[in-house]
Amino acid sequence: MRILKLFSVFILSSLLLSCTNGELSTVADPLYEIVPNIANCTPGSLSEIEKQKVLAYINSVRTTHNLPAVEYDARKDNLAQDAALIGAANADISGTVTDLYKCYSKNAAQECANGNRSLWGSATAKWPSSEIHVNDWMTELNSGNINCRRRILDPFLKYITFGRIIGTAIKGEFKYVSSAMLIPGYGDVDLSEYNISYVAYPQGIYSAKLFDANSFLSFSVLHSINSKSSNGESNVDFSEATVEVSVGSQILDIVEGSISYDYNDDYGLPNSLQWQVQGLAKNVSYTVKIHNVIVAKNPTDYEYTFSFR
Repeated sequence: MRILKLFSVFILSSLLLSCTNGELSTVADPLYEIVPNIANCTPGSLSEIEKQKVLAYINSVRTTHNLPAVEYDARKDNLAQDAALIGAANADISGTVTDLYKCYSKNAAQECANGNRSLWGSATAKWPSSEIHVNDWMTELNSGNINCRRRILDPFLKYITFGRIIGTAIKGEFKYVSSAMLIPGYGDVDLSEYNISYVAYPQGIYSAKLFDANSFLSFSVLHSINSKSSNGESNVDFSEATVEVSVGSQILDIVEGSISYDYNDDYGLPNSLQWQVQGLAKNVSYTVKIHNVIVAKNPTDYEYTFSFR
C-alpha cells in the first residue's frame, strides 16, 4: 500500500468533476452510479463501465505474465466501496483499522487487512483514471513490501472486486483524496493450459507505468498447478539461490541488502524472492539468471529477459 501526493494536475477525460462544499458533484460521471459523500460516510457505487475498465486493465497485466484472466465479483462491491471510504475519510491507509477511524465498519476493516489499498492526495479535485491505483500496486514504491503485486500476479486468483472514493477527507493533510481498494477472491482455477513454471516481475516488454527503476524485482516458483499450498517452503527453497542481472556481458550490481525471500501464504504464491538493481534504464533489454533454487529437492536454474518503456 502507498500514500502519494500529486504535484501536477491530472485530468480524467471521462470524469467531469466540480467541487461543492468539499464534496464531489458531477456534470457527466461514468465513474459512479451513485456518487460518494465522504462527509456523510456514504460510499456510493462505481459504474459498471468503470469496474469493467479496471478488470480489463488487471487482466492485461496478467496476460503479460501468461496468467489466466480473472473475473469480477460484484457480490463484494459494497465491501470494496466501504473499505475505500475508510481510506478516503481518514486520508490514511497505514496500520490496522480500528473503530476510532472515521466511517469505520467492521467488515470493511477486515477487507482493509486482507486486500490492496492505495491512496493519492492532491491540492486539486482533478484525477487520472483508476489505472493509477493498479500501477501503484504493481510498482510498490516505498511500500516496504510487494504484497499488493503478489496478489495481482497470483496464478490462483479467481476474482477481483474494486472500490474507489474521490473527495475531501474528513481528517488528514490532503485537500482531496482518491482512495482505492482491491479485494481478491479465490476459487477453482485451471492452470493446465498455461505453460508457466514461475512468475517474474517484470518479464518481457513491460510498461514503465507498471515498473519503475527503483521498484523491487520479484520472482516466485509455480511448482504445483493443482494446489497453491504445495508451492510453499516444503517444495521451494531459496536459501542457496543467487540472482544475476546483466546487459550483454555486463553484470549489474544488486542493491546491497535488498535480496530477501519469504514463504508467506497471505500474498499470492507462498514463495517469493525479491531484490533491487542499480542503474536500470528504459528501452534496455536485461537478462535475469536465478541459480540453485531447490524445487522439490532438485536444484533448478531460471533465466528470462525484460525491458521497460
